[in-house]
Amino acid sequence: MKSEMKRNALLSALLGGFLFSTDLLAQTNLAIGAGSDGSSKASGGSYGNVRDGDLASYWQPASSGGERISVKWGSDTTFDTVVLREIGSAAQAWRLVNHDTGEQLASGSGIGAELQLSLGTVSMSKIDLMIDSASSAPQIAELEVYALGDDGSSSGSSSSSSSSSSSSSSSSSSSGGSNSSGISSACQTLATDPNVNWRDSAALDTDQEIVECLSQTLGSAVGYGENARGGYDPDGDSALTVIVKRENDPQGRTVEAQILDAIDGDGHNWIVFDKFDFKDETEVAMYRNFCGNSQVRSAIGGTEAECVDYHQWCDNNGYDSESACLAEFFNNRLNDGGLPIRNPVIGSNKTIDGRLSNAYFRFSGFAVGTDSGGSENVILTHLDFRGAGHTEDHGLDPDMIRSTGSATRDVWIHKNTFDLTGDSAFDVKRGAHHITMSFNRVMDVKRASLHGSSNSREVNAQIRTTMHHNAFVTRDALYDTFSGTARRVPLIRRGRSHMFNNLFMNYRKDVFSARVGAQVLWENNILLMNKDHGVSLDDLQEELARNNYTDDPGYFRAEGTRVWLSDSACNLDVSGSREIVNAWGTVADLSADYSQDSLDTISARKTAAGQDLADYISATAGKYGEMPFNSPLANDQAYVLDLGKVSCQ
Repeated sequence: MKSEMKRNALLSALLGGFLFSTDLLAQTNLAIGAGSDGSSKASGGSYGNVRDGDLASYWQPASSGGERISVKWGSDTTFDTVVLREIGSAAQAWRLVNHDTGEQLASGSGIGAELQLSLGTVSMSKIDLMIDSASSAPQIAELEVYALGDDGSSSGSSSSSSSSSSSSSSSSSSSGGSNSSGISSACQTLATDPNVNWRDSAALDTDQEIVECLSQTLGSAVGYGENARGGYDPDGDSALTVIVKRENDPQGRTVEAQILDAIDGDGHNWIVFDKFDFKDETEVAMYRNFCGNSQVRSAIGGTEAECVDYHQWCDNNGYDSESACLAEFFNNRLNDGGLPIRNPVIGSNKTIDGRLSNAYFRFSGFAVGTDSGGSENVILTHLDFRGAGHTEDHGLDPDMIRSTGSATRDVWIHKNTFDLTGDSAFDVKRGAHHITMSFNRVMDVKRASLHGSSNSREVNAQIRTTMHHNAFVTRDALYDTFSGTARRVPLIRRGRSHMFNNLFMNYRKDVFSARVGAQVLWENNILLMNKDHGVSLDDLQEELARNNYTDDPGYFRAEGTRVWLSDSACNLDVSGSREIVNAWGTVADLSADYSQDSLDTISARKTAAGQDLADYISATAGKYGEMPFNSPLANDQAYVLDLGKVSCQ
């Protein structure tokens, strides 16, 4: 053992600090003797240097992004492993591509001294390493190609600095959200192709394999909710529930009844919507589970069928417009706290995943936990919530997501769309904690996120939330109605909330309220106001973040958060901006509570407040946005921005 360690140390010293995986030393590098070409080369770099076995020579492109280096043969060559070696660590987002077919073989973030990738057996005449982004023009020393055997692996170790890589290997780490061991092509297809239904993959045919794939491709939360794995059980007891239309359910249950059954209990369950049944836009409304109740029928003065199909009820009662129909049915007839309608409770170890479906939830959503009991390990992702308009103190408290109870923890609310909801987008009550809200699109929601509903409730001191890369938007059409009161992002009592890289559009004053010793940390958020509304930057700087509760205040600190005037599409007026400088009390470094993985991801991804941040959030936030950086399948920020402008409204 000691002699082997000495041998590796000697080799490392002789070869400029690179550590070879032991088994590779005895293998044939198929790149040596092949050809190569690329997109560009800087002075001192040569295409052939990536296949010469010399770790001191290198290929360096002329720029830090959109570059390619290739190894090519005269005919198809079969291999299963690629090793990338970089001098330094400038490379960031990269991809391996089969040049012949365009198929992506692997991707990741960072290369470093040695990155070994097991691809499974592949065959091609040319392989491309695409450098999508880098901190500076990288120096790629070697692109090595090996045929190691049927298992496509070696027993050697890797000294790679890569933080995010994915290959066609079907294995994964036990954390479920990690991509360090790669994602198979079958999994990538299942997660991205609307024409391959959830149980139709030839390679992934058990619940555990499918759920593992869904967990891998979704990625992991960062911040306080970083431990949420939802319905994925790394010990092998994951269940998959596919929601179908009633006519396709063996038990003849409604969609709402199927969901109610699927979220019950504490077993691991990953819930998706059938890709074909929900190809077209389909309304789902959980209140329908109560339409058989006589009190509910009496409240609307209608039949069970009219309750289930409120459009029919509106037609029969003379409410012709959509807005009048929604207002009368939901905000008048059902505005009664005595009715039995409540948000259904999601049990522990659940994911509701709306990817590749066009289902949307009307009027109300879900509770995670109860006031007296908790739910742990819950993910709500890629869901579309549509309200019936805001009604102050609605009797049914129609929150879309309400996390409540002191035992409720490890919750990830990710890439959902909330539009004109009657009450909150995501409330946190009675001490629920360790929750991340990320990449959500919150449109015209007057009270977005209450954190603790009573000054006297001491358990709220354990509330912990991270909010990042969310778009909180008041549309121009509702600016006069909502701008001065669209706050609670959050209204927080006693707990702690860390907010970084969020976008606020047309919020006029008092975005948040911190009370009773609560701590709010704002980092690198961007706040915009359409200049057509005639508000000055000086007023916005002073009034967006104020100590507006002086009786028993909380504490606030802002770093790198700025406000701009803009047009309606969030194009910044570059003539000037203001930094939010208001601060009071003492706010801890809330990120000190995070794991090193979260800290590393945040460090790599956090962006200065400016046009790029506004555009990236606008492009990625919400159910229908581009994949964000949490997913190993995501493209980097530069690539997303190059796809073109997405209006924030």
